[in-house]
Amino acid sequence: MAADTPSSLALPPGFINVLRAPFVNHVGPLLQREVNAPGLMTLGLRVETVHTNSMGFMHGGMIATVCDSAMARATFQTLQRRTVTLRMNMEYFDPVKQGAWMEAQGRIVDHDEDVAHTECVVVVDGVTCVRSTGVFRLLRKV
Repeated sequence: MAADTPSSLALPPGFINVLRAPFVNHVGPLLQREVNAPGLMTLGLRVETVHTNSMGFMHGGMIATVCDSAMARATFQTLQRRTVTLRMNMEYFDPVKQGAWMEAQGRIVDHDEDVAHTECVVVVDGVTCVRSTGVFRLLRKV
């Protein structure tokens, strides 16, 4: 890539590329913080042109995809259970601009044997831009 494209900008230390799902590979690259606190999963993304709407902001559906992935990964990391999304709610506070490094911090709030309740915040330069909540069906144990 050219030297001035967002992908060529330095990534924050501690992020690795471990996400291999076909859809995530298509819309990413999503990177995962190498070390996460128990119950927490932080995903990062450098916002490129392909992630934006016509105004140059990260598309809301793309933000929802990152939040969904962060909450599902937090659930898997904590409970070792795969999930499917039952419900997600999104609250958008600030736009995420092209070229920004954004981090989505997902965590489990509560769970029982069948369902996990989660939340995620999207942070850019220390500012919370988005908050999401999700309910996930817990599938068989891995």
